[in-house]
Amino acid sequence: MDSIILKNINLFSDLSEDELNRIFSKCSIRKFSKGEMIFFDTEPYIGFYMIVEGSVKIFKFLKDGREHILHFVNPYNTFAEVPLFEQYEKIKNQDFTYPANSMAIEDDTVLILIRSSVFYSLIENNSKLCLKMISGLAKKLRLMNKHIESISLDVPKRLAKYILEQFNSNADNDKEYIELPISKHDLSSYLGTIDETLSRTFKKFQDEGVIKVSGKKIYISDKAVLKKFASI
Repeated sequence: MDSIILKNINLFSDLSEDELNRIFSKCSIRKFSKGEMIFFDTEPYIGFYMIVEGSVKIFKFLKDGREHILHFVNPYNTFAEVPLFEQYEKIKNQDFTYPANSMAIEDDTVLILIRSSVFYSLIENNSKLCLKMISGLAKKLRLMNKHIESISLDVPKRLAKYILEQFNSNADNDKEYIELPISKHDLSSYLGTIDETLSRTFKKFQDEGVIKVSGKKIYISDKAVLKKFASI
């Protein structure tokens, strides 16, 4: 693994090879198993992570004990970087904890850690490097805003859009089905609903002949109608 891998990450996409080398030389590589916690929201903030392999979920616990998934993070994306810009003074004074929990949801999840102290030392005296990173961060925030907009839609529309997005991103899309990469419980949290509502929506789609569900496999019976649900 070398510094060029950082070029795939929004935050570092505008950096030169020399800048990437400087950052990569200060990185730590960490490996996690499925279900292993990366950090809790009670832990002191030490830095942010980049995913090389595997997948991570970011979540919080609601007052009633239910888990609310904020988002899933896949390879070549970062997480926990926003506090670096939002909580500068507290982090510098070692007075800030992670704002959410994170867990590896695939075996052999490989992460790159950049400590906050290293990050600040790189940008505090280099305004050009700082501006390049802020530009990269803006790209990620734009994607997050799109997700926030999508969860304001009703559940059938959200589920239809999710199924179509998964189908369109599947390299083997000659098959008329997708296989859910997460549990239905996690999917309900991701879509901003509860398990019972998600189950009723799946049943609605099946009763209307739009999809057929078999375990984690979702067979698309009528893509045209599914697209109509997604655009309602």
